[in-house]
Amino acid sequence: MSSSRPAKRQRTTGYHDPVPLADDFSTVHAREGKVKKVGKAIRMAPMERVPQPTEDSWEKLTAWTAPDSTDFALDPNGDLYEAALEADVMEDLPTVQKKNKSMISRRPHVRWKDVHRQTYLDEIIRWSGRADFRAAKDCPDCMARSVEEPGSPAYRCDECILPDLTCSSCCVRRHRLHPFHRIRRWTGSHFVKCSLKSLGLKVQLNHGSMFCENPEPCHASLLVLHTNGIHEVDIRYCGCARAIPQHLQLLRRRLYPASQITAKTCATFELLEHHHTLALTTKGSTYDFYRALEKSTNTSGIRVPKSRYRALFRMSVQWRHLQMLKRAGRANDASSVEGTQPGDLALLCPSCPRPGINLLDGWQDAPEGLKFLYMAFICMDANFRLKNQLVSNYSQDPGLGIGWAYMVPRLPYESYVLSRAGDEDISTCVGLQALAKANTKFSVGLRYTGLSLTVCGRSEMILPLGVGNLHKGERYANMDYVFGSSLQFFMVGLILISYDICCQWFINLHKQMEEHWPEEIKLRPNTKLIPAIPKLHEPMHQPTGHQVYSLNYIKGCGHSDCECPERVWGPHNPLANSTKTQGPGTRHDVFDDHFSFWNWLKYIGLGLTLLRRYKAAVAQRNLHKEAHRGLTESLDPELVKSWETISVEWEQDEFPKKKKNPYHLDSAYLSELEVKKQLAEEEERRLADGGISLHATSAASFVQMGLDLEDTQRRLQRLSKAMASKSSGAIGQERSLTEERNTLRMDQSACASSAQALPKSEKPEDADIWLPSRLPSANRERICRPGVAGMEERLRDAQCADSINKVRSVLKLKARMIHFKNKNVRGQRDGTQSRAVIDRVHMKARNAADRYRAARQAKLALAGPGTWEEAFRILEDADIRGYQDPNRLRPRVGRRGVLEDDQVEGQSQHSLTAAPEDPEFLFNEIRTRRDGTGETRRTLSWIWLTTPSSGADDDKDDILRVEWAKSRARATRASEEVMLLKEEMRRVLAFLEWRSNWWKTREEPREGLNKELAEGVRAFAVAQSNLQDDLAAHFRGLWKAPLTEEPDDSSPDAADADEDIDDEYDRDEDEEVEDYDEPMSDDEVLEDPSTR
Repeated sequence: MSSSRPAKRQRTTGYHDPVPLADDFSTVHAREGKVKKVGKAIRMAPMERVPQPTEDSWEKLTAWTAPDSTDFALDPNGDLYEAALEADVMEDLPTVQKKNKSMISRRPHVRWKDVHRQTYLDEIIRWSGRADFRAAKDCPDCMARSVEEPGSPAYRCDECILPDLTCSSCCVRRHRLHPFHRIRRWTGSHFVKCSLKSLGLKVQLNHGSMFCENPEPCHASLLVLHTNGIHEVDIRYCGCARAIPQHLQLLRRRLYPASQITAKTCATFELLEHHHTLALTTKGSTYDFYRALEKSTNTSGIRVPKSRYRALFRMSVQWRHLQMLKRAGRANDASSVEGTQPGDLALLCPSCPRPGINLLDGWQDAPEGLKFLYMAFICMDANFRLKNQLVSNYSQDPGLGIGWAYMVPRLPYESYVLSRAGDEDISTCVGLQALAKANTKFSVGLRYTGLSLTVCGRSEMILPLGVGNLHKGERYANMDYVFGSSLQFFMVGLILISYDICCQWFINLHKQMEEHWPEEIKLRPNTKLIPAIPKLHEPMHQPTGHQVYSLNYIKGCGHSDCECPERVWGPHNPLANSTKTQGPGTRHDVFDDHFSFWNWLKYIGLGLTLLRRYKAAVAQRNLHKEAHRGLTESLDPELVKSWETISVEWEQDEFPKKKKNPYHLDSAYLSELEVKKQLAEEEERRLADGGISLHATSAASFVQMGLDLEDTQRRLQRLSKAMASKSSGAIGQERSLTEERNTLRMDQSACASSAQALPKSEKPEDADIWLPSRLPSANRERICRPGVAGMEERLRDAQCADSINKVRSVLKLKARMIHFKNKNVRGQRDGTQSRAVIDRVHMKARNAADRYRAARQAKLALAGPGTWEEAFRILEDADIRGYQDPNRLRPRVGRRGVLEDDQVEGQSQHSLTAAPEDPEFLFNEIRTRRDGTGETRRTLSWIWLTTPSSGADDDKDDILRVEWAKSRARATRASEEVMLLKEEMRRVLAFLEWRSNWWKTREEPREGLNKELAEGVRAFAVAQSNLQDDLAAHFRGLWKAPLTEEPDDSSPDAADADEDIDDEYDRDEDEEVEDYDEPMSDDEVLEDPSTR
């Protein structure tokens, strides 16, 4: 019977497989198709192919097809933008009101303490007796079996869900298959511990029926380590005709023997898995784990079992190694374990470009503007906490798999480092503490002083053969070999290498490659290297000419910050406590295991990681493109064209760049940096003339450190205020407030005198910095050495000039944005629709104003009133306005309804008589109707009348040129980030598909296996192949609608995922950290490693 229901429309999905292209990629053919209905079927009508020789066609056919939107994160209309643009710079933004929480939600302990504490305590102590089974007179199991004389119920199991009491024989019967449960015996007044072995339980091996004709007893001192303690177990080996070696009998019952001859210690597989997972997630040592196991067995210290710590440590190291072999498919490979090659046990990064795995055919022929999509990002760094003392040697502890995973092979590595032992590696650009300590007492008694590491700059996954030991500091030879070793796993021709001293290391790198590098690590032909410095490290270098290393201006790097090694070191630094005294081989194996777990967390977290990055990247792209469009259209087109030419020529210039730098700004006045340089030169001349240095830190350096601490304190105060208010315009930080405060405490401790400890404070940003300006003038000369106050005064002058110039620059930029908005008629798209753009501009002006006020107050304390006040006046909120803005002054209005009438009157009089020298009290000038508000009555703020000031003409305003170039760079990097994430999504899915097929090819077991082992080999391969397919399906579902769907916050993935935050307002732009959008750390989901 035919149905009367109409035929359903065919569904379409958001995911499409990439189209295989067989033509020349310089001309991509496409056709617009149409469908026609033939009966109930739908057919495609043939259409003529049309050539499209454009880069857009290439992008459409090769990029990931995740939904995109140019309006995402923008305001629905221009109302919010106009309101923010027309508001005063110093006007606070409205705060978001939080929803009131209940007492239980806000203070759960208070409710529990008042209502439930006694009840919980009573229920817990209730189990010290027989509880619900106090009235039992006969054994319930005996009663169930209708035994004529039931036993006395005196034994209770702490592990079973039913805590009833049974007789001894029934207790043994119940635990025939649970020999590691803990038993207690009721004495008539209390419970005492006893073992199942004492009750007569025997465990027979090698027989499913638990019966053997010829059982053989185990060692009398055999102990079994389980998750709930250390147990005495009576194990019987099989001695009949079907007997196999005793250690195999134990393994087939999931008992891992510490010895293969006569086992006196065994550990259950559950214990080894539990310990393995705890060690990976908590970085705890095996010693601490064994102590916890020992205390779980007996907390009284009486009759403690003989220590089996060494046996447990040995078993855990072997277990780690076996798990790595298992996950890498060595049991499924025809060459077995002996055929393992260097790097085979490492987990590869799915998002890195890998020809033949996750790249389309013909990727080499991509247009020039899209070649960055196939660039590999490598980040390199060293760590000096993961030391190793001179304990044991490689002969006694050779390691189980050195060079098979992440640590480089030892012999060729140490041979090369020894051959370059005479190199002088101290950097002349940055006096890194690590390099300076290379040949000092800090290396005495150590086999290795730390580790060097290479990491993928996009996924933060550690690269195969990318970790090496440091023999004596961060020498170039060590870093060269580790870098070259990790390069062998990349087949692409464009590689960005990020290193914190890349400006020095990269200079002679190609020469070292040609003359000294061994053949096994040499660079592949036609490979281009692009040097870079991580974003947080780059401002610490000399600013001159360092834009070439800045990730803000390198073409094709998107929002990569390349600080990935720092994120790797943080969670692994706790390993130093346990690995410092380990043997050299065991230390290698432990590091390989932990690095493998790190990579696995990144591997399974790529779905949510790329999803969050993509949403943030699309928002940032739209915001920055709109901001740049608004700025560009307000300028002379010919001038913009010339700046565009300069920027493009500089980007296309090969390293080292010789073209004009569009981001370089020549200063027209004596800046703070130049004053610091002058003070350093004066100190050098003083010492050269015979002067004496009383301290390791010079007076000028000490004052500079104090000023830097003040800047950090002001930044933290703004951050704390923003996080407390949760204002809509506040832009987050890539590091938490706690981390910032800890860093400040360390800096304050380093600057503090050894004779005077800093007072303990919960908020280090509120601590006093005792510079000469903070001391009373009467005691200043007595406390400070001669000249120190003058040094601070010179620096304060430079701070005032820098800050005023910064305010002027920001206001000029805002004036351009207002001019562009006024040019557009109603009905057109209103400039920048995002309020966040103008909020960022306002925040920069506020930061500069705070810095100026603090510097001026210190200048006044040092020099007193004088003619300098004509140039550096009191800066009020109303003074921070553009030279074209009317002076819109309004009296300050306090919060209504909180003061009495007499208090209001007193406050009004106080506002007119307050001392203008107080920088914290800012009052507005009262204007009358006679003053007027029209064009002829504009009042120019004094900040535009003081010197120095840049020219107002566009073609002479280098500040505006640099601002435009940086705006262009921000928009370009944001667009690149979206394209990179789309390509990475596509590559991850392709890699998972390849990995699934790779496991399928290993379903057939190697030759010579029995049926049981062959089945296990096949089952593991199928499970791993299905896991890759499940991950691919999960990722594809997440990425199907990334701009609309939010992940479930209740999942572990969402709970541990870091938020993508912009670090704009907590760092001054003068530090050349432009729009530091840190890639989010991946979601560290705690998965069972055995399922991998």
